[in-house]
Amino acid sequence: MNTHSTDTQPAIEACTEFNVEHFKVLYQPFDQTTLSELPKLYAPDIIFKDPIHQLQGIAELRDYFAGFLNPAMQCQFEFTHQLLSQDQAFFQWKMYYQHTQLAGGKLLQLNGGTLIRFNKQIFYHEDYYDMGAMIYQHIPLLGWAVKKINARLTANTSEPTS
Repeated sequence: MNTHSTDTQPAIEACTEFNVEHFKVLYQPFDQTTLSELPKLYAPDIIFKDPIHQLQGIAELRDYFAGFLNPAMQCQFEFTHQLLSQDQAFFQWKMYYQHTQLAGGKLLQLNGGTLIRFNKQIFYHEDYYDMGAMIYQHIPLLGWAVKKINARLTANTSEPTS
Protein backbone atom coordinates (compact mmCIF):
# COMPACT_ATOMS: atom_id res chain seq x y z
CA MET A 1 0.00 0.00 0.00
CA ASN A 2 1.36 3.39 -0.91
CA THR A 3 1.04 5.47 2.23
CA HIS A 4 2.36 8.67 0.66
CA SER A 5 0.15 8.95 -2.40
CA THR A 6 -0.58 12.37 -3.77
CA ASP A 7 -3.65 11.10 -5.60
CA THR A 8 -6.97 12.25 -4.22
CA GLN A 9 -10.37 10.69 -4.49
CA PRO A 10 -12.67 11.97 -7.19
CA ALA A 11 -15.29 14.31 -5.76
CA ILE A 12 -18.61 12.68 -5.00
CA GLU A 13 -21.52 14.79 -6.07
CA ALA A 14 -24.71 14.91 -4.03
CA CYS A 15 -27.46 13.27 -6.05
CA THR A 16 -31.15 12.48 -5.90
CA GLU A 17 -30.63 8.73 -6.37
CA PHE A 18 -28.17 6.61 -4.41
CA ASN A 19 -25.15 5.31 -6.34
CA VAL A 20 -23.41 2.27 -4.83
CA GLU A 21 -20.22 3.01 -6.77
CA HIS A 22 -19.90 6.33 -4.91
CA PHE A 23 -19.90 4.37 -1.65
CA LYS A 24 -17.02 2.19 -2.84
CA VAL A 25 -15.01 5.19 -4.08
CA LEU A 26 -15.42 6.85 -0.67
CA TYR A 27 -13.30 4.15 0.99
CA GLN A 28 -10.53 3.88 -1.61
CA PRO A 29 -8.44 5.08 0.18
CA PHE A 30 -9.78 5.83 3.65
CA ASP A 31 -8.35 9.30 4.32
CA GLN A 32 -9.22 12.94 5.12
CA THR A 33 -11.24 13.19 1.90
CA THR A 34 -13.47 10.40 3.22
CA LEU A 35 -14.48 12.62 6.17
CA SER A 36 -15.41 15.59 4.02
CA GLU A 37 -17.48 13.41 1.67
CA LEU A 38 -19.51 11.62 4.38
CA PRO A 39 -22.46 14.09 4.35
CA LYS A 40 -22.94 13.54 0.63
CA LEU A 41 -23.61 9.80 1.08
CA TYR A 42 -24.79 9.41 4.68
CA ALA A 43 -28.06 10.68 6.14
CA PRO A 44 -27.77 13.16 9.05
CA ASP A 45 -29.27 10.55 11.41
CA ILE A 46 -27.18 7.59 10.14
CA ILE A 47 -27.05 4.51 12.38
CA PHE A 48 -23.60 2.93 12.26
CA LYS A 49 -22.62 -0.37 13.90
CA ASP A 50 -19.43 -2.39 14.02
CA PRO A 51 -18.12 -5.01 16.48
CA ILE A 52 -17.12 -2.36 19.02
CA HIS A 53 -19.42 0.64 18.50
CA GLN A 54 -22.95 1.72 17.77
CA LEU A 55 -23.24 5.35 16.75
CA GLN A 56 -26.03 7.61 15.59
CA GLY A 57 -25.64 10.80 13.59
CA ILE A 58 -23.23 12.05 10.98
CA ALA A 59 -21.17 14.02 13.55
CA GLU A 60 -20.56 10.89 15.66
CA LEU A 61 -19.63 8.90 12.55
CA ARG A 62 -17.23 11.61 11.37
CA ASP A 63 -15.60 11.79 14.83
CA TYR A 64 -15.25 7.99 14.98
CA PHE A 65 -13.65 7.82 11.53
CA ALA A 66 -11.40 10.81 12.33
CA GLY A 67 -9.92 8.76 15.17
CA PHE A 68 -8.47 6.35 12.59
CA LEU A 69 -6.86 9.09 10.54
CA ASN A 70 -3.48 9.72 12.07
CA PRO A 71 0.11 9.29 10.88
CA ALA A 72 0.40 5.94 12.69
CA MET A 73 -2.53 4.38 10.76
CA GLN A 74 -3.06 3.81 7.03
CA CYS A 75 -6.11 2.05 5.60
CA GLN A 76 -7.61 1.13 2.22
CA PHE A 77 -10.46 -1.15 1.13
CA GLU A 78 -10.77 -3.53 -1.79
CA PHE A 79 -14.36 -4.56 -2.52
CA THR A 80 -14.42 -8.19 -3.69
CA HIS A 81 -18.14 -9.01 -3.98
CA GLN A 82 -21.45 -7.20 -3.72
CA LEU A 83 -25.12 -8.07 -3.55
CA LEU A 84 -27.61 -5.34 -4.41
CA SER A 85 -31.34 -5.01 -3.96
CA GLN A 86 -33.66 -2.07 -4.31
CA ASP A 87 -32.74 -0.32 -1.05
CA GLN A 88 -29.80 -2.22 0.42
CA ALA A 89 -26.42 -3.67 -0.49
CA PHE A 90 -23.94 -6.06 1.08
CA PHE A 91 -20.23 -5.89 0.28
CA GLN A 92 -17.44 -8.32 1.03
CA TRP A 93 -14.14 -6.52 1.34
CA LYS A 94 -10.49 -6.78 2.19
CA MET A 95 -9.11 -4.02 4.34
CA TYR A 96 -5.39 -3.37 4.01
CA TYR A 97 -4.05 -1.49 6.99
CA GLN A 98 -0.87 -0.55 8.77
CA HIS A 99 -0.37 0.73 12.27
CA THR A 100 3.00 1.41 13.83
CA GLN A 101 2.00 -0.48 17.00
CA LEU A 102 0.59 -3.61 15.30
CA ALA A 103 2.80 -6.39 13.88
CA GLY A 104 5.83 -4.12 13.77
CA GLY A 105 4.10 -1.75 11.35
CA LYS A 106 3.72 -4.41 8.64
CA LEU A 107 0.90 -4.27 6.10
CA LEU A 108 -2.01 -6.37 7.41
CA GLN A 109 -5.18 -7.64 5.75
CA LEU A 110 -8.62 -8.17 7.24
CA ASN A 111 -11.63 -9.74 5.53
CA GLY A 112 -15.03 -8.35 6.37
CA GLY A 113 -18.41 -7.28 5.14
CA THR A 114 -20.68 -4.25 5.18
CA LEU A 115 -24.45 -3.99 4.99
CA ILE A 116 -25.88 -0.63 3.97
CA ARG A 117 -29.50 0.43 3.69
CA PHE A 118 -30.35 3.54 1.74
CA ASN A 119 -32.91 5.70 0.02
CA LYS A 120 -31.27 8.85 -1.36
CA GLN A 121 -28.57 8.49 1.32
CA ILE A 122 -27.29 5.72 3.55
CA PHE A 123 -29.35 5.62 6.74
CA TYR A 124 -27.95 2.33 8.13
CA HIS A 125 -24.39 0.96 7.92
CA GLU A 126 -23.18 -2.18 9.72
CA ASP A 127 -19.67 -3.62 9.44
CA TYR A 128 -18.89 -7.27 10.16
CA TYR A 129 -15.33 -8.38 10.91
CA ASP A 130 -13.26 -10.36 13.39
CA MET A 131 -11.82 -7.99 16.01
CA GLY A 132 -9.31 -10.65 17.07
CA ALA A 133 -7.96 -10.92 13.53
CA MET A 134 -7.86 -7.14 13.19
CA ILE A 135 -6.12 -6.14 16.40
CA TYR A 136 -5.79 -8.69 19.20
CA GLN A 137 -3.68 -11.22 17.28
CA HIS A 138 -1.14 -8.51 16.43
CA ILE A 139 -0.42 -7.34 19.99
CA PRO A 140 2.57 -9.38 21.26
CA LEU A 141 1.38 -11.04 24.50
CA LEU A 142 -2.33 -10.85 23.78
CA GLY A 143 -1.77 -12.13 20.23
CA TRP A 144 0.05 -15.20 21.55
CA ALA A 145 -2.89 -15.98 23.88
CA VAL A 146 -5.53 -15.47 21.15
CA LYS A 147 -3.62 -17.74 18.75
CA LYS A 148 -3.33 -20.46 21.44
CA ILE A 149 -7.07 -20.27 22.16
CA ASN A 150 -7.89 -20.44 18.45
CA ALA A 151 -5.58 -23.44 17.99
CA ARG A 152 -7.19 -25.22 20.93
CA LEU A 153 -10.71 -24.54 19.64
CA THR A 154 -9.72 -25.79 16.19
CA ALA A 155 -8.20 -28.95 17.69
CA ASN A 156 -11.36 -29.60 19.73
CA THR A 157 -13.63 -29.28 16.69
CA SER A 158 -11.62 -31.85 14.73
CA GLU A 159 -11.94 -34.55 17.43
CA PRO A 160 -14.70 -37.14 16.91
CA THR A 161 -17.75 -36.67 19.09
CA SER A 162 -19.36 -39.47 21.07
